[in-house]
Amino acid sequence: MIKLRIQGLPDEVEKFSEQLKKGGYHFLMESDDYPNRNSEYVRRYVEIRLKEQD
Repeated sequence: MIKLRIQGLPDEVEKFSEQLKKGGYHFLMESDDYPNRNSEYVRRYVEIRLKEQD
């Protein structure tokens, strides 16, 4: 299991999360977006694992 903190603009965070899912990663947990103080950026926490290889 790998824990990641994804940080960026809301649309970028969403796009990157979707790319991880399409890239073969299975999300064990995905948090809501949390706004950063005094910033337009957000952060999202995810726990992922690589899908089983055939």
